[in-house]
Amino acid sequence: MKKQLINLVALLAIPAFTFAQTANDILDKNIAAIGGADKIDAIKTVQYDQNMSIMGMDMTGKSSVVVGQSARTDISAMGQQITNVVDGDKGWSINPMAGGSGAQALPEDQVKQQKGNAYVIGTELATAKSKKYPVELVGKEKLNDKDVFNLKVTRPEGVINYFVDAATYQLAGAKATVSMQGQSGEISTRYANYKDTQGLQLPSTVEISSPAMPGPITLTVSNVVFNGKIDPAIFEMPKQGAAKQ
Repeated sequence: MKKQLINLVALLAIPAFTFAQTANDILDKNIAAIGGADKIDAIKTVQYDQNMSIMGMDMTGKSSVVVGQSARTDISAMGQQITNVVDGDKGWSINPMAGGSGAQALPEDQVKQQKGNAYVIGTELATAKSKKYPVELVGKEKLNDKDVFNLKVTRPEGVINYFVDAATYQLAGAKATVSMQGQSGEISTRYANYKDTQGLQLPSTVEISSPAMPGPITLTVSNVVFNGKIDPAIFEMPKQGAAKQ
């Protein structure tokens, strides 16, 4: 009888161990929900348009990315064009709304932060796995009334917590505490409106909140092109304030 009880307890314990989630399990299911590692790894460049809205002001933008290396975003706002570029370990910007018309080199901390943008939106956890960044499962919690897994990822630009929908395994959000120019603050991101994008399930809407902005900014991504040709010259810092298009 005693032996039978021990066997019964062992059998009852099996489902708990079988269904226990690990960080790696969640990463794999997230990558599968996107479309698979092979399809993600096949993307070498991505170009897309953005419509942005912040506190009732609408802006448009275009981004060109060489995955893992370079990213350029040109934003049109109030008749002005703002350009942000990161290329390897260097970066520059042109921002007439900040009082300058020429290209200015970005500080090292901003380059480090913006280099995280040189990937396909929604594939951040696939990048974490392929780059072998340390990943820790913090636990399960609620995000906007959804059950999510909280994954703590230590990236080169800092520690970021990613929230994975426990039902779909799609990326639901992220948060990070960043320090720039001697100040620190929390940046939070929400991902929504997943759509089939050339065989990959990717978010078409991203909402970003930052203490550096007067309110959350909502980005709607459209006209996505994978593996199109991108001229490396667009990432070069222009001389004498003449921005290259």
